[in-house]
Amino acid sequence: MAKKSFSAGVTKTGVLDNAGGAKIKEIQAKAQYNFQYIAKEKIQSNPKNEKYTQDGIESLMESILINGLRHNLSVLYDADQDKYRLISGERRYRAICMMNDKDYNTLFPMGIPCKIEKANIDDIDEEIMLISANHDVRETSMEVKRWEVSRLKELYEAKKLTGEIKNINAEIAKQLNISERQARKYTTAEKLIPELSDLLNKNNIDLNQADKFGRLDEDAQYQILELVQKNGSIDNAEYQSIKKISEERAAEAKKYKTELEQAMQQIQEKDSTLKVLEEKITKLETAPSTGAKSREDLEEELRYITEAKNKAEKERAKLETNIEKIRQQQKEKEERKISITDNELKKITSLAKAEQALNLFENNFDTLKANKAVIKGDANLKVRVEILRNRFNDFIDSLD
Repeated sequence: MAKKSFSAGVTKTGVLDNAGGAKIKEIQAKAQYNFQYIAKEKIQSNPKNEKYTQDGIESLMESILINGLRHNLSVLYDADQDKYRLISGERRYRAICMMNDKDYNTLFPMGIPCKIEKANIDDIDEEIMLISANHDVRETSMEVKRWEVSRLKELYEAKKLTGEIKNINAEIAKQLNISERQARKYTTAEKLIPELSDLLNKNNIDLNQADKFGRLDEDAQYQILELVQKNGSIDNAEYQSIKKISEERAAEAKKYKTELEQAMQQIQEKDSTLKVLEEKITKLETAPSTGAKSREDLEEELRYITEAKNKAEKERAKLETNIEKIRQQQKEKEERKISITDNELKKITSLAKAEQALNLFENNFDTLKANKAVIKGDANLKVRVEILRNRFNDFIDSLD
């Protein structure tokens, strides 16, 4: 097989022109790009690369043998082990390692060309660099792209806690060369139920749909899943209907949470009041009679505080009853709205379509009014308006 060598300082036959020329080129490369030739034995795979598929290594080896190494490897120097850890180029490295010694020595007599990344970075920055590098050189699946965004989000959340960054989505967008809006869509897609998430990975729904669906509650998402599985898709009117129901549920849940939190706060306040009253009662029951206060005065004060305590206990019991009532009402609402029948959905969807049609008609009617003079001067348009008026009158009559 004919082979070409594209290594810096190497001729097309793979033999150095002269030692001095090769050395000069190597020094220039190091100075400009922090570039080195590194023996394959000094390079280590990076465990963090395991997320990315390593298939097609043999065909990649054949391509390198014929066309040369198109992209240098990117590595970090590990001083403790005196080794270089891969950041980018895992598949290229494995392909090179698969070569026989003759081919390897012919193509890489000085070692594998590598860019040396800055060594003074922590584990988080190293993984961010690795994800970014792999994203740049690979055509990844939707599943892997989602993993990249999800993992970068975790890494940048750690950096945000230390105050190193402010906007997580902006940082993700910069590393993956996407917009902040697209980064947010990937993040919202992580809220999908497993079945819809699987459809996204298989490209049966797109990222825009995933972004919309991920904003809804689980019940709404399962309703969407059922329609997609049944019809192969979901139209906008059906989505808007399900979204409306989901938003109503969310509003009810928020109201329930607020009412429950208020009731629980009142319970805590009553507990604090009872504790103070009980301490006062204990103190009065053990207090000796003094010249300042007679026994009768102490007993009168004790009766007053005891009555206050009994009243607080009754109010607390009433609050507990109210909390249970709130919880039961919410449970009944959730049970009633946990699903929606096909007929109910069709009815809601029909209403949504009717609203859309009326909105469209109102907008078009304003356009017709604005062009009244044109319609008057055109016989055909005038006839069409007359026909439309008769049809609309018949429609109004049918509503009675």
